[in-house]
Amino acid sequence: MTGSRLKALGLGALALAAAVALGAWSQTWITVSVEGADHAVPGATAAPAVSALALATLAVVAALAIAGPRVRLVLAIVAALLGAGVVGTAAAALSDPAGAAEPAVTAATGISGEGTAALIESLAVSAAPVVALAAGVLLALAGVFIAVTTSRWPASGRRYARETRRGADDAVSEWDALSEGDDPTAR
Repeated sequence: MTGSRLKALGLGALALAAAVALGAWSQTWITVSVEGADHAVPGATAAPAVSALALATLAVVAALAIAGPRVRLVLAIVAALLGAGVVGTAAAALSDPAGAAEPAVTAATGISGEGTAALIESLAVSAAPVVALAAGVLLALAGVFIAVTTSRWPASGRRYARETRRGADDAVSEWDALSEGDDPTAR
């Protein structure tokens, strides 16, 4: 597989997984019955960090598209860690749905604290947190994939790289070149 295809595959997987995580975050994660009424608990309430982690991943995708080889490796590790964060957040909501629904129960009853779990008559967890968990796993795996394959990616465009004038080893000689009429934009 060519370096360009590896790059497209890695960036595409990251972007797709981040979009799936955002989509799952926007859905109802838990439905609780309190005082005879059902209340939907969206991902924004049950796991608010998922959106921030997914948006940060989209920023990493943009940075990876133009970054140099060393920075790509760091960004790939960041992407894997963001994926792990999505996994941890979704897993926490899945392992304790009553705790994740606590803000909704408090909004419905006005009671907060330890007694809110006792107010829940029934509880149903949707597929959205599982989808977010799977998206987090894909984010982490895509980050690892990018870290492994980034050395085979093509170089970034020259417009993002800093070019130096031949023979110019320091900033003073670059200023001298400007004084002599050397136009750096003509390169």
